[in-house]
Order: sequence, then structure tokens, then C-alpha cells
Amino acid sequence: MVKTEHKIQPHLSKQMASSSSSSPPPSSLCKKKYKGVRMRSWGSWVSEIRAPNQKTRIWLGSYSTPEAAARAYDAALLCLKGSSANLNFPLTSSHYVPDTIMSPKSIQRVAAAAANSF
Repeated sequence: MVKTEHKIQPHLSKQMASSSSSSPPPSSLCKKKYKGVRMRSWGSWVSEIRAPNQKTRIWLGSYSTPEAAARAYDAALLCLKGSSANLNFPLTSSHYVPDTIMSPKSIQRVAAAAANSF
């Protein structure tokens, strides 16, 4: 009986190891669809953007859909980079390009307005 237990356990551990190594982790199943957008563990979508030539990020908000968060990111990117920005929605985004440097609070307001306008 002891020999049978030793034979069964290695077989089960091999089967468990092969099944766990063949299935990809859940995070790799979802592709990142929009730049600057990520999903919180409880389901809301958040957006943030890195300030140019700095290590800091500008918080753009929390949204119920990934599209709204992506539109907020696009608006902030337009404020920071102007017409040379590589947007998530290049054809449908508003083409607001400021002529002056904006503060992070101003960028947050423009991003929130862009996300809520759609």
C-alpha cells in the first residue's frame, strides 16, 4: 500500500505541474487596448499620464468605461505634446491644442471634460 501511494503522488504532481505550466496567467489573457489606461481590481478604469521630462504622473481620473479613460488620456496628451501626439482615437478626438504650457490641474480639467463629452 505504501508503494501505491508513492506511485500515485508523483503522477499527480506531474499532472498538476503540466496543467499549471500550460495555462497562461490571467493577466496575460487581457490585451492592453488603450495607452494610459488600466483597470482597477474592482472594475473601474483609470487614466494617468507621465509629465514630459519628469518622473511624476498626472492623475486624469477614474471612469466607468475604458473608452472614457482613453479620451481623457488623449486630451491630456494633446495638451502636453500638441499635434504631434500619438492618440488612442486620432480621428474622433477633439483637436484642442493649447498655445501655452498648462498646469497639471488645467490638464486634469480638460481631460475630464473630454471624457464626459462622449
